[in-house]
Amino acid sequence: MKIGFLGPAEPFRGGIAQFLHNMADELSEKEEIIVFTFIKQYPKLFFPGKEQTEKTEKNHNYPILRIVTPYNLLTWKKAAKSIAQHGINHLIIKYWIPFFCPCYTFIIKYLKKHTNIKIHILCHNLEYHEKWFFSEVLLKKMVLKSDSIIVLSDNVLGSWKKLNINNIKIIKLFHPLYKIDSEKPSKNSSLKIILPTETVKLKQETEISAIEKRRCVLFIGFIKYYKGLDIFLKSIPLVSERLSDIQFIIAGEVYGSFQKYDEIIKTFGSKYNIIFNKKYVTIEEIPHYFSIADVVIVPYRSATQSGIIQLAYSFKKPVIASDILGLREMVLENRTGLLFEKENYQDLAEKIIRFFQLFENKDFTDEINEYNKQFTWEKFTNDLLFSLNSF
Repeated sequence: MKIGFLGPAEPFRGGIAQFLHNMADELSEKEEIIVFTFIKQYPKLFFPGKEQTEKTEKNHNYPILRIVTPYNLLTWKKAAKSIAQHGINHLIIKYWIPFFCPCYTFIIKYLKKHTNIKIHILCHNLEYHEKWFFSEVLLKKMVLKSDSIIVLSDNVLGSWKKLNINNIKIIKLFHPLYKIDSEKPSKNSSLKIILPTETVKLKQETEISAIEKRRCVLFIGFIKYYKGLDIFLKSIPLVSERLSDIQFIIAGEVYGSFQKYDEIIKTFGSKYNIIFNKKYVTIEEIPHYFSIADVVIVPYRSATQSGIIQLAYSFKKPVIASDILGLREMVLENRTGLLFEKENYQDLAEKIIRFFQLFENKDFTDEINEYNKQFTWEKFTNDLLFSLNSF
């Protein structure tokens, strides 16, 4: 069997690209794989971040071909022909926002007319954090010519059922743990790498040592409104009043305005132990942040599923997450983490305090390891191949 992927891949950055490579790497040990990705992904004018790509030195045992620009119609037919010429049996298309629907729809229709390729839409998201006009119309046009959709959570499955699209097979899988290739670094060495000099002036080794001794709460990932950083920030004074030795670390590129976060931070002055690193966290830097963390905060307002929770579990770190659909099913209360009331920063503060008062000496490793057994890439790809073989 030869399987193709269409979606963001190296050199494009982000969790969806990382997901694609984790999946393709595992499948390439069993089947022939080819990855088709973008020449350019988003127009610079509309992209809220700073960069869309990152340098990487990873080697994969499958080709990665940059064939299409989603907003350039002149590249669509050439891309469809390229996919058709590579003799694949199945094409898995990565979908998360309606921006890609017109391009994907054209490619799907071309392949269905000229080939026997089975086409599967892997849906990371069907209810969007930002408003998209005509999203349902665009989505329906894209999937109607497909052979199946693949969903990774009950939340996305529920969103799909609301669309009332019949006669398309649904493949229900799960979100596996991210694979990050790195030895576990020491807390001291990690601090030397991740501390931004504009945030913390490191004049002496003793300053690193002081931070190293503190208990650490981590918020990490792209900073968007729905991810609730403001909720976390508002909880910091309440936590610090009762636990003075907590270090709060925030790491991630801000999408949109930083003003609302800056206004909260300015009210703090220099009272609290906060490190805010407002840059994109590279794959190489990820282990350093998690090596420092005692617990990871996921205060989302809405979610389909969470790559951050699975990433935390990959590093055997417990989480404190919003009690919402898409997150609550990923947290085993008091075993892999805690849940707090959505958008309630007082409750978040109480759960952070409770975590350190009740669970400071608890080792979550065994519970998280047991949980992780259900979410391996080997199991994911075996389940996927079983489904693909039914076509």
